[in-house]
This record gives sequence, structure tokens and C-alpha cells, in this order.
Amino acid sequence: MKITKISSLFLVFNFVLLGLVSPAIAERKGKTRTADFGLPTHRRDGGSRGFRDSCVADAENQNLMAIIPEKTVGISASTSPELFFYIPKLENKSTLEFVLRNESDDLIYEAFLTTEGDGIVSVEIPADVSSQMLEADQNYHWYLSMICDRLQRSRDIVVEGWMRQETMDVATEEQLTTASSIEKAEVYQEQGLWFDALSALTEQTDSIAEKTIMRQKWSEMLASVGLADLAAEPIVETELIEDSAHSF
Repeated sequence: MKITKISSLFLVFNFVLLGLVSPAIAERKGKTRTADFGLPTHRRDGGSRGFRDSCVADAENQNLMAIIPEKTVGISASTSPELFFYIPKLENKSTLEFVLRNESDDLIYEAFLTTEGDGIVSVEIPADVSSQMLEADQNYHWYLSMICDRLQRSRDIVVEGWMRQETMDVATEEQLTTASSIEKAEVYQEQGLWFDALSALTEQTDSIAEKTIMRQKWSEMLASVGLADLAAEPIVETELIEDSAHSF
């Protein structure tokens, strides 16, 4: 599994230059598709303060957060979907566990990684796993756990949600082949592909103007789902320890 490591994008231009927004993008209109199958999501950890104290540096004010809309199933058309999470500042380097299960609760994918937190991390689902998810045509339950005590996993800090894979029409795929990162994000958002839109906004670019617009779009997307307070957080590095895929 590849863990995206991007820090430069979020270390420059913490201001928004509205005048730089492309007229073509500004004129685009469309409603973001959402999928609500009545499945539970918990994008903010619900751990008690005593548990959180064991690994979170500021247990009073910081929570583990999934960067997702509330009460919807996240949709992706990417061959390697990325999910984003805010990791609070940690007392020490901690291990995260990402788990993906199907609707029958069978384990599909599992990965362990480490981070020092205090920013946003991304977890990428490998293409061989996501291709099977598409063929199965169902929703998948994911969990991200912060392991505070290896001997007492009941003290894990956990967020969870659902996702599904869908295909994209040929015309849209062709449009994306020549699109900039910002244009891709716009198209993905209009198609209701939340994960893919965020991923496009973390692509590397040497253009200062484009970085600024990407930053603005990132802020707008997070604000649209009530996560504006996380928009200025940097992308932080993670280190993959182990991952494994399981056949259906």
C-alpha cells in the first residue's frame, strides 16, 4: 500500500486569493451526488478522556477525525482510492490500523502504519483490492484505529464509515485525461466522488497560482461538510508497517 506523503502543498499560502479562480471553474454548476444507505458513520472519535490521555497530547481539545461528510457512503471511481484522516498531536509516535470489511463483515484489507500526528494523513487502498470491490458492487465498512495500548485494544481510539466503488462514464474519463488537478477535483465533486476530489487537490504542482487555488478548493470542500477548522492542517507523513489483502 502506498501512503501519500505531501507536505509542501500545505506549507505554502495559508491565504486565499479569490481573484485567481479560473472563470471556467467559477461558472461550473452541479449538485454533488450523495449516497445514504442508512449505514452508521462515526467521523469523530468517541473515546473517553482517560483513554485519549494515553496517546493524545491535548486530549481536551483534539480528536481523531475522518475527513468525510456525515451520514453518507463515500463513493470512489479511482483504481486506488485515498481516504483522509486528521490525526491529533500525539504524546509519542503511535500505530494506526486501517481495516476494510464487506457487508458480510469479512476482512478485505488491513494495514498498519505509524505517525506522530498533528495533521492530515492519507491511506490508499491498493488497486488489486479496489478492483474486487467494484466487481462485488456493495458497500464496504472501513475503520481507522489509533492504538494507544497494544495490550488493551479496547482502548483504541476509532473512527469509521462506509464506501463503495463505482465506474465512471467514458466521456468523463476522457475529460479527466487532459484536466488540471483543480479541474479534476471539480469534476469529481460534481460526480459525487468525495474521496477522489480530495485526492486530486493533494497532487503535486510547481505552479504557485495553482497551489493557491487548490488550497482554496480544499478549504471550501471541508467547510461544506462542517470541517472548516481542519482546512489549515498540514498533510503529515506516515510510515507503512504492514498491509495485507484478503480474497472474497
